[in-house]
Amino acid sequence: MFKAQTLSNPFLTLKETTKFIYGVDNRRTRIGQQNASIYGLYLGIGFGGKLRFKAGISEMPFEKGKVLDDKNLIQKNRLLFGVVGEEFDFFVYKKLRFTTYFQAGMGYNYFRKIDQLEMEILSGRNPILPLEIGVQSNYSISPWLTVKVGGGCRFVFPAHSYDLSGYYFKIGLNINGRKLLEKYKIKKGQTT
Repeated sequence: MFKAQTLSNPFLTLKETTKFIYGVDNRRTRIGQQNASIYGLYLGIGFGGKLRFKAGISEMPFEKGKVLDDKNLIQKNRLLFGVVGEEFDFFVYKKLRFTTYFQAGMGYNYFRKIDQLEMEILSGRNPILPLEIGVQSNYSISPWLTVKVGGGCRFVFPAHSYDLSGYYFKIGLNINGRKLLEKYKIKKGQTT
């Protein structure tokens, strides 16, 4: 039978044990009329295994774009921005966690406007302020392997960058290298 668990208070979590965190982050999204991926690296600090503050860098390394007008002029975009964010596990039940996700950043959209013949008409960079909010679920398959699934929305400011806004989703595996190495050492010690 399922027993309800009280939702956690994030401010109480700040009093718990701290831990250095790091990782790779990616999310599938849409830019203009094309599917795209944003990749990132982050470092941060975790509190009590439930609250994490992080800072990092995110990039969409491959140009994506959309048709701008009836002359088939195309704008290609490539994003690069620094981020600060939080994740909070607001509900935990056995191996399952539900997590809020908030991230704000500052950086640039490197753009090119090209014609049908791929000739560049204009290029440059515009400052952007992306804001991402979402929810994800995590299920621990083992102490060193977790499956993550989530989604949310990205809002990009100022007004000239609204078309870079959109939804995103993420699915992936989180491998805890430290715990995997500990398991390997224990298993190796048992076989020798």
